[in-house]
Amino acid sequence: MLATDTNKHWNIGYISGAFDMFHMGHLHLIRRSKERCNKLIVGVLTDELISKRKNKWPTIPLKERLEIVGALKYVDEVDVTTEPLIYKFTALEKYGFDAMFSGDDHLADGWGHDEEELKAVGVDLVFFPYTQEVSTSRLQEITLPPRAEHADKARRMDAGIQYLFPFDKVDKNERIIIYGIGKVGEQYFRQLSALDFCEVAAFADTYAQPGDIFEGKRCLTPEEVRFFAKDYDRIVIASTVYHSQILSRLRSLGIEPGRII
Repeated sequence: MLATDTNKHWNIGYISGAFDMFHMGHLHLIRRSKERCNKLIVGVLTDELISKRKNKWPTIPLKERLEIVGALKYVDEVDVTTEPLIYKFTALEKYGFDAMFSGDDHLADGWGHDEEELKAVGVDLVFFPYTQEVSTSRLQEITLPPRAEHADKARRMDAGIQYLFPFDKVDKNERIIIYGIGKVGEQYFRQLSALDFCEVAAFADTYAQPGDIFEGKRCLTPEEVRFFAKDYDRIVIASTVYHSQILSRLRSLGIEPGRII
């Protein structure tokens, strides 16, 4: 149903989304949802779900998006959404809501059938007018430089080239971290695995999550790289497109430039 067609008020409301590059459209949708229910639960999509849905990683990582949404006075509870939006009954079983809110831009996604199924179990699917003036995709077009459509395209660019590990910049028997889990990182790891040269202590990646594993090695977040500084000698950046951005990020974390290649 359209929110403009009813004055109904619900007990528990639920809304989920990426909420990447949070903007006024997001705020209006969440505020309007809270105005129609006693308790509002907001699910925030994981980075992996967004990547699969939009074929690119979010600009803002999950942890920060959770903090942003959770800080809003309209939000009573925030949680991680690990399944696509089509699995509405999974969310219903978990949260027990009697209303699910969304922007009316999803009416074109075939949600009309879901509305009938939810109504059969006593849940209303409510659509609010979508803010046409602004969207995350539009903000990304305006504010982000043309960086080969972010990491996914950058890794495709790297995939067709054979990169040689910088043996001249690393001493034999050093323990290193390979920063980047794309094709370049894989090539570096294979080269080092075939030689008795230096040890790969771990991998690291901008989009890593705590506990991630890559090629049988621990994959660290940028913050974890700083905490585990004593466990390695150097960081080798395995990216051609984003080398300068990664270098700047690592330096901002207080890692000595001389340890970064």
